[in-house]
Amino acid sequence: MIADIRGKISRLGSNLTERLEDNLTGNVFGVLRYMPFSPIMGEILVNAVYPKSIGEDIRDIQYGFWADKVQFWPYDREGEIDILIEFENMIIGIEVKYTSGLSSDDDISNNEDAEFKTKEEMKTSINQLARESRIISQKGNNKKKVLLFVADRESCKEVYTDIQKRNIIESKVAFGYISWQDFLLQLKKLKVTDPYHQVIINDVIALLTRKGFEDFTNMNIEVPQPINVEQYFQFNIESKLKISFQTDISIKGGLYYEFS
Repeated sequence: MIADIRGKISRLGSNLTERLEDNLTGNVFGVLRYMPFSPIMGEILVNAVYPKSIGEDIRDIQYGFWADKVQFWPYDREGEIDILIEFENMIIGIEVKYTSGLSSDDDISNNEDAEFKTKEEMKTSINQLARESRIISQKGNNKKKVLLFVADRESCKEVYTDIQKRNIIESKVAFGYISWQDFLLQLKKLKVTDPYHQVIINDVIALLTRKGFEDFTNMNIEVPQPINVEQYFQFNIESKLKISFQTDISIKGGLYYEFS
């Protein structure tokens, strides 16, 4: 991770490595599992997830050590979900994207008359997230099940809207998303007293910032002098493309300019 943050990965390496979601998944989620769940990862998920109803369910998870609860890229015949976290009362699956789109998709939709269809009548989609929802639905009979999509904000909204419209996620699985921009924002808001944990958090913040996920935060405009409402600019467009520009503000060279 440090080499990635400091830009020590070569340009060729950047093309092969920085674009891989596996690299980003390991660098972010892999190191955050070294810290207690509830005040760190749990806090990020609760405050960054959409819809917020999923966050309220995650808030009920009270865990410290959770490294034994998480699996990275567990195999399943339906596919390979990036992260699978299994708590006593909830299973959370996470699909991570950096710059690429979903690995598979189709045009299947179960939206029409979905409430009148039986499970057998519902069409099975090969959409990556639909397949991963089936993986999660088969685990932990009485547990709440959540599938989270983590990507750039624009991609998150597009994918979420499309998925909801097509009704292809398993009914037992709640589907939501977390944008990298919001993930980074919540990292910055964490209040940590342990200096060792703060070092880890600072490294993840630096990594996500380098990846370009920092939100626009302010607009600093320098105004050289107060605006005078008595002063004005005037533009006149006449025939034959004759354009006049006039102002009563003191401008070097005079108060009237005409361009033809």
